[in-house]
Amino acid sequence: MIEPLDVSSLPALPAPMWFIQFFKVLGFILHMIPMNLWLAGMILAVFFSRWQGSPRRWAVRLGRQMPIIVAFGINFGIVPLLFIQVAYPWAFYPATILTAWFWLAIIALLIIAYYGVYAFAFGLNDEERPIPAWRLLAGWISAGIFIVIAILFSNGLSLMAAPERWKLIWFSNQVAGAATGTGHNFGDASLWHRWPMVFGMALMTTAVWSLVDAAFFDKRGTLEYRRWLAQFSLLIGIVGAVVYASAGTGYVFGTWPKSVFSYMWSDWRLPLTLFTGASPGLVVATLLWIRYRGVSQGPVLLASLAQVIVLSTNAVSRQLVQNIELTPLVSLNQLATKPDWGPMALFLVSFAIGVGIIAWMLQQVVRAERSQVEQ
Repeated sequence: MIEPLDVSSLPALPAPMWFIQFFKVLGFILHMIPMNLWLAGMILAVFFSRWQGSPRRWAVRLGRQMPIIVAFGINFGIVPLLFIQVAYPWAFYPATILTAWFWLAIIALLIIAYYGVYAFAFGLNDEERPIPAWRLLAGWISAGIFIVIAILFSNGLSLMAAPERWKLIWFSNQVAGAATGTGHNFGDASLWHRWPMVFGMALMTTAVWSLVDAAFFDKRGTLEYRRWLAQFSLLIGIVGAVVYASAGTGYVFGTWPKSVFSYMWSDWRLPLTLFTGASPGLVVATLLWIRYRGVSQGPVLLASLAQVIVLSTNAVSRQLVQNIELTPLVSLNQLATKPDWGPMALFLVSFAIGVGIIAWMLQQVVRAERSQVEQ
């Protein structure tokens, strides 16, 4: 039985809850796009880097992009992590203190993986010459670390939404009442459904991004390469959709408590829940269309929109589930709010400037590709 916290003892929120949760979800979606690419795309790029022909060309293009992709993913990840700490400090800090060594290990592992990504990417300067063995090994190590990091993130964040497990974990991992930081949530079945769902989305994101790259950035791609890419993207998109649907079904029907299940399967949340599960079908349908009609900008934009819908519905549904999971501890609508308008305005201005800079950077990439073709 969870004893509710005294809401009056908690600090007032520095921004309205709708503001915090909106940017938490938006930031998570923006983070998921590059994070998906390094989670699934990295391991595929390393695997195909020793092949010949179209698979090799695809691996080289994605591998060369990976250092920038990782940089974007890390920076975008700051936004949702910031708003998690602002909205739920009374849940985030207990969970991460109990799992402190696993949580802090993410930083060390990410540094190693980042160096490995650069080592791998710089071994792909020539599409014809095979990549040196040590650079290939660095790529495999990075790909493996990214999967471990995904599990460790799920370990900490799944525990954050499971306050009923905190006391037991603390009793098992404390010395004289002080948490040792060696606790974990690996025994929680929801963890082993949540991160495969992310990996399924990562495969679909990789499939769609590969087509975006071919349609908008790769001006030297041959017709043969585009045909192969359309077939390859459809294959990994289908695999990703199956993984996502399978893990999601187990997550919903195997791990949701009755309170969460009743909440998400009632009122306006019912169509959202159903659409969250069915949305990968939109991606598969557009990928199938591209497979038979060819890679062109219009269909690829539709595929991109379909994948954004998958990521968005998942993020919104996950936010609702998290809210109801934390309700026994704190009812979010009872939290006091004392908006600090100055920092909020500064954040909005900085966010808008950042989006503008990213758009400018992508424009420069397109121009650079076009100039290479003209030369």
